[in-house]
Amino acid sequence: MDSAFAEVPGYRRILGRLSPAALLRQFGSEYWTFFAAAFLFDLGFGLFFFLFNLYLTDLHFDERAVGRITACLTLGNVAGTIPATILARRFGLRPLLLLCFVCAPIFSAVRLVASGESGQIVIALVTGAVLCCWPICFSPTIAALTNDRNRTRGFSIMFATGIGVGTLSGAMGGYVPELLHEGRLHTPVVAGIGIVLLIACGLVVMGAWPILKLRLTQRLPPRGHRSRVFHPFLRRFLPPFLLWNVVTGSFPAFGAIYLQQVLKISLGRIGLVFSASQLMEFVAVIASPALIRRAGLTRGIAISLFGTAIALAMIGITRQATVAVGLYVVYYALMFMCEPGIYNLLMDRIPEEERSTASAVQNLSGALCQAATAAATGSCIVRFGYGAVLFSNAVAAVSAALLFLALATRAASNTMRASPDSLHEAPQSTL
Repeated sequence: MDSAFAEVPGYRRILGRLSPAALLRQFGSEYWTFFAAAFLFDLGFGLFFFLFNLYLTDLHFDERAVGRITACLTLGNVAGTIPATILARRFGLRPLLLLCFVCAPIFSAVRLVASGESGQIVIALVTGAVLCCWPICFSPTIAALTNDRNRTRGFSIMFATGIGVGTLSGAMGGYVPELLHEGRLHTPVVAGIGIVLLIACGLVVMGAWPILKLRLTQRLPPRGHRSRVFHPFLRRFLPPFLLWNVVTGSFPAFGAIYLQQVLKISLGRIGLVFSASQLMEFVAVIASPALIRRAGLTRGIAISLFGTAIALAMIGITRQATVAVGLYVVYYALMFMCEPGIYNLLMDRIPEEERSTASAVQNLSGALCQAATAAATGSCIVRFGYGAVLFSNAVAAVSAALLFLALATRAASNTMRASPDSLHEAPQSTL
């Protein structure tokens, strides 16, 4: 195979840059240390959240109670954002990461023994407040551990690994409790789920060890510097970002219902569709840096969003289940293909000392937007049907793409610092 492509221009050079050894050299040891911590965090909490609602239903909590408990977790995440941001600016990123890796799994374990709905609600609020530290610190940490030339690939690797780990968590969550039930332990299913949930919490705690090894520093604002809640770029970034959150928070929440009730696909096949969409999302996120390198950062984001809009419109038009399933998988991949670029765009244009604040505002606004969008989408589906929702999502995706392109136009007229893979819209030759 290698000899067949030996004469292709740049073939060996491209393979060399994509090799594991080249990737290890491209990023410093600190990046891979944080990668190990993020892997354990994604695996532990992916497993926990996959199984916890099932654990509650096995304890005879009904769907209404489960919904209230889940909503309180989100509410705690929103409420904790501002205090966590203040702590990040005062003490830096590493202490906040340690707080998240130690306290969040402890509170999650307490949720396994909390009695009654009121107890579950209180612990969910506290757990959500601590969990907000992760999205606040995640982007600034990657930005601090990468440079202008490899930042997009750094985000891409992290997001793609998170997707893959999420798929692994789902497989483990479905298999391990049954193994404990049918194996030598012969534990009840609910007890087996509880054991797996405790293991998941332990995996997250293990992630604190790599965090301790980080020599991560976060520059605080200089003396006399007035902290800004909204950096000027953030005011222009949030409108397209919120429109993108409308797209990600609307139809995906009802995708399984659409496949089953509208397209009449069996539950077993729906599982295969979601597995395929996860796989395609993984491939799309990995390919994101190549698209951005060729088209530029903002144009690469816009291309992904335009493709998402086309796929949404086609899903709304087609009535053939097989075609709709293929379009759904493509739509899901394109929708998240722009994710590394979007997060890189914000971190690249914000000064280091203001990144934690910008990340907090991004997390808070995105969470509120998605929560409101999911609620509104449900009402719209009942009143207008799925077709209207799909075409509305397509319009939102096109609008977000145009606003992201407008960011590039405005940046070209400013005297901001240029970086090779963000402000330069010309194709880049490096990975």
